[in-house]
Amino acid sequence: MGLLTKKMRVGVLLGFGLPIFFLGASLVYFDFEPTEINTLAGIASLCALPNLVLFFCALRKNNDPFAYGVLVSSILWALFTFGLKLFG
Repeated sequence: MGLLTKKMRVGVLLGFGLPIFFLGASLVYFDFEPTEINTLAGIASLCALPNLVLFFCALRKNNDPFAYGVLVSSILWALFTFGLKLFG
């Protein structure tokens, strides 16, 4: 028995994949300039909002391990955006 169960791994992967997809799509759509790091941090933080929907849907269906995986990935995504703001 490992640290992450199968449902938790799926939650972590979706929790990271969805914001990365939205970040890439928004960067392509808005024609992002590499010198605008503060804008990137703002967009990256907004891209984490779909995780909220995943988390509450999983809780509503009593799928706690999946919700835990989404929560872990959301916390790590928040640390990533904090790092962009702090060091960018």
